[in-house]
Amino acid sequence: MGRSLNDDTMRPAQCHGGSGCRVPQQSHRDNRAQDSRTAYHLRGQNYRLNSSQSVMLQDLGAFRTITAESLRKHVYRGDEERFRKDLRNLTDQRLVTVQPDSKAKGSYVSLTRAGKGLTEANFRTNPDQSIYSGIVKKRELRHDAAIYDVYQKEARKIAKSGGTPTRVVLDFELKKNVNRQLAKIQNFSPAERERQRQEIADVHGLKIVNGRIQIPDVRVEYESQEQEQCKVDLECVTGHYKARQIAAKAAAGFKLYNQDYRGRSAERGEDLIGEVVSL
Repeated sequence: MGRSLNDDTMRPAQCHGGSGCRVPQQSHRDNRAQDSRTAYHLRGQNYRLNSSQSVMLQDLGAFRTITAESLRKHVYRGDEERFRKDLRNLTDQRLVTVQPDSKAKGSYVSLTRAGKGLTEANFRTNPDQSIYSGIVKKRELRHDAAIYDVYQKEARKIAKSGGTPTRVVLDFELKKNVNRQLAKIQNFSPAERERQRQEIADVHGLKIVNGRIQIPDVRVEYESQEQEQCKVDLECVTGHYKARQIAAKAAAGFKLYNQDYRGRSAERGEDLIGEVVSL
């Protein structure tokens, strides 16, 4: 995703320089290859996409919404002209929709229903990866879009250690699964309900803190260099978070990132709790 899920660019390159070798930057030949388009057919419609456009659809489907700036940076490596051309093409084919940010100069991009269908049929390399379309909560757009940048930072660390991201699970999906199971135990006795809640949290690899099952903004599942199945839970912390919320997320074992919505993010640990408390 930029460093895309299941993209070969996430895997260590074969080289003679030791374990730290990475896949090199794309050559001019690679860029020319990206301009060639492949035809896809879905529900009576024909679509033509190049490789970068397919990556964009895959990323949008996994993260629901991403800023245009983040797509340009991570998928197109800052190539403004090529990004704008591809975005316009996808918009013309009614595969994506663009919504201006009322509070900033940027815009948010998401899949249409047709884009979701095309992505599910052709670009989902992991059958367990959920694909989303449209925007659900407009007031949370900035926070939701920032999760993609947080993922990119963590994905680079995973790749550097020789790992490969295989799936992302947004809080939407985790909450849906957890709440479905919690609804089934509402009529149990308090003691049994508490025991069942702990089991539900354990099954999903989550922790109960301050009486609540803590849900991360995004879970990244990846395969380690030793081919072990691993995961890391990430939280995008903004200025709206209260100190007790941050403390609970940290106690749940989430990796905290601070995001200022301007493309700058920093991983934060215990020092973040101290900073927020002191404000």
